Amino acid sequence: MPNEVSITKNLSGPESLDACLAELRAALIKDDRFAPHMGYPGFRAVIDFKFYPHQSYIPDIERVVEVTEGQQEGLEAEPVVNERVEIPVRPPNQVREEAGLPQPVLVTDGKGQSHEEWVKRGKAPTQGKVPHNKVKGL
Repeated sequence: MPNEVSITKNLSGPESLDACLAELRAALIKDDRFAPHMGYPGFRAVIDFKFYPHQSYIPDIERVVEVTEGQQEGLEAEPVVNERVEIPVRPPNQVREEAGLPQPVLVTDGKGQSHEEWVKRGKAPTQGKVPHNKVKGL
């Protein structure tokens, strides 16, 4: 029977981004304005993104991303949803688990052979459900 041991590896760039997006989704999905029954002809969003790598020679990232979709006429100047999400420094495998990402493990078979695998543990963030009267993609 195979034996698994967790391996600690640094988070990759895509894993870091996925973890940030999972935290943002988890914070915003609680707002009723993002409930599945809500519908908007368009929207504008401004995301002020600040990323500070821990113990790294990589420079910090501070960027403002503006998203515009659909009709823009009559949009209010003040944002309807204003959310700040702070992500604390945590061990890489804890970040992976909380974001629903695979984790590295060392697997040893009954013959003493070892190899690395990536296994998914924990629960992935809940995605919004599509209402029964809606068709995905429309």
